[in-house]
Amino acid sequence: MCRYAPDSDHCAQFIAIQTSNPSKCKDIKWTKFKKYWSNPPRDKCYLLIAKNTGNESVCNNIKWWYMSYTKKECIQWAKVTKVKKIDKKLEELNKKIENSVDSSETLKFLREKKKLEEDFKNNFKELPQSEKNNYYIKKKNEILKDVRNKTLKQAIAHSYSIARREAKWDILKELKILKKVKNSEKLSKELDENANKLVDNVKSTLVDMVNNKKEAILDDAKQKLINKVYEKSWKYMKYKLDKLKKLKESYDKSSKYYNELNEKYEKLKNAYEKMKDIQNKLNKIDKLKKEWKLDSWKAKVLKWSILLWEWLEYVTSYVPVFWDTISTVTKETFKTVNEFAKKRAIRTTSINKCIEDPLNCDVEWISWY
Repeated sequence: MCRYAPDSDHCAQFIAIQTSNPSKCKDIKWTKFKKYWSNPPRDKCYLLIAKNTGNESVCNNIKWWYMSYTKKECIQWAKVTKVKKIDKKLEELNKKIENSVDSSETLKFLREKKKLEEDFKNNFKELPQSEKNNYYIKKKNEILKDVRNKTLKQAIAHSYSIARREAKWDILKELKILKKVKNSEKLSKELDENANKLVDNVKSTLVDMVNNKKEAILDDAKQKLINKVYEKSWKYMKYKLDKLKKLKESYDKSSKYYNELNEKYEKLKNAYEKMKDIQNKLNKIDKLKKEWKLDSWKAKVLKWSILLWEWLEYVTSYVPVFWDTISTVTKETFKTVNEFAKKRAIRTTSINKCIEDPLNCDVEWISWY
């Protein structure tokens, strides 16, 4: 068919490429380049078949000369395709490992993964630099596609620049580290927002109590609602803190990033434990009241003391891990609570002891401020 085409060389080239048949490339004559003892259309034919199939051996057919393609170029393009194929296999294998419930099957997949990763690295290092860059950018964008918060992006970029040093120019390790750093910082951000909501809830409750000048802590319905909110938030925080701890421990303890992440983790953990501790103290006072070991008015005194000192002290000193996690309760609004607390600043030794250990205190000596 190509013998009758206006451009028989490119016709033969097209058929060879479409059928991935290198032997068909021989049908491409010298025509225009014969005087240069060169055949670029034929060499390109081999190059494109190698590029499409990832088969480097096709490149051995290239007889480079003037204005044509080199065997080295051909091998590089074959490796580009080879790398893409290995990368796809690795993605499929990772899914299998993730979904595997059989330990022997998982070990088999992990061994296979190790071999594929070695094969990937050996081929990747021979790619043209432009292709290396394209691969890295594509993968990086895939990992970060769900990160939209500007502050979080900055935190990931900063932390990744530190953590990636452990990779030592290993592209697969770099991308694994990026994914881990993203998850670590994202978790920290979520925990920070959760802790700040808890703190804001306390602030709002205190403002509401002071502005309404209630002697009772809260009515039963509202107390139950507040307890539900805290319980839900604490369960969420505990679950996320455990996840963050596991991620944190997967980093090298001597690395700078481990120390930075550990600082965030410890602060968020302290927020969880402090809020939990205060709520537990309030619950213990309720327990004493239900058991008739504490009068209603003495329970009010203790609850006010805990709220206005233990809670107030913590919620005013809490500084979010991420600077854009800002309190919804303004300083001006909260000022009233601080002024009110100062007026009730004088406390007896009995109240102090009961705040520290509500279940083992001498309630007889509790008096109003």
